Amino acid sequence: MPKYLTAGAVVLALWVAIGSGEAWTGIVPAAFVVVLALVSYVHWERHGRPWHDWAVILTLLPAILASVWIGVGGLLLDVTRTDDQRLLYEVGPGIGLVGLLCTLIAYHGRHHPGE
Repeated sequence: MPKYLTAGAVVLALWVAIGSGEAWTGIVPAAFVVVLALVSYVHWERHGRPWHDWAVILTLLPAILASVWIGVGGLLLDVTRTDDQRLLYEVGPGIGLVGLLCTLIAYHGRHHPGE
């Protein structure tokens, strides 16, 4: 499951980075999400896919913050967009990324049934 959640987060973040056209509210936070999602996945794989891995969880928390910024940064910085563009490149992807990353953290934070 982490493989698909990570892939979904990476694809959605790339969508924002490519389409938003705004450095501080789209490209930079989206690139941050891509890097952190990939780093957390590679770390998890290299350490034998543990049931509970704090390094993976802590790596994904800043990615959630960047995803929230994607969703609200344009509003706070008063980026000029149409309502359709705001939904397509900010609010929708921001909410989607937060959901994917929170689900990913929940997966990584699970404990082995015997613990």
